[in-house]
Amino acid sequence: MNTNNETNLEIHAHHCDVDDQLRAHIEEKVDGLEHFWPRADDAHIRLTCERGRFDAEITIISGGLITRGEETADNLRLAFDNAIDKIERQLRRHKKKTLARERRAGNRNVMDAEPPLPEEARLEHDDAEEDETRMVRVKRFSLKPMSPEEASMQMDLLGHNFYVFRDADNDTIGVVYKRKDGHYGLIEPDAE
Repeated sequence: MNTNNETNLEIHAHHCDVDDQLRAHIEEKVDGLEHFWPRADDAHIRLTCERGRFDAEITIISGGLITRGEETADNLRLAFDNAIDKIERQLRRHKKKTLARERRAGNRNVMDAEPPLPEEARLEHDDAEEDETRMVRVKRFSLKPMSPEEASMQMDLLGHNFYVFRDADNDTIGVVYKRKDGHYGLIEPDAE
């Protein structure tokens, strides 16, 4: 998949077996992603079976960008195939956006050309009682400096509805999020 060197493919199976035939299928499908993303450095596949349901989680890392797909199905191969299909759709969208952006005159930053965000761009909060809410997962990650446009593309590649990033222009922490109308929003800290 990588023209300079091989993709580092890691397959982790939990409560399920990956035979040689499935391993060859996984390698073939991951190699097939080069049509959309020829620079993949790492591919991490996590396959699990819980209560008769199979879960496939695929993470592809390339040049600092990460795309992820996760699906559940009645059999392991179908779960993997559905997850890789999800990644292909994300990469197809990413490639289409990248090509469109490159065609724009002057390669201007789309986020800078948009008007300021309206006041309705706020974080929603849960009205549940504090003692009923509990922290069930903590994620830690490094904040790579990038533009809001790059952060929104990374959010799409991960399939998330928000993404926290460090703004390369002003070194502040920002959050891009997907609005109900399909557009993107940006939350910036107030410099008081």
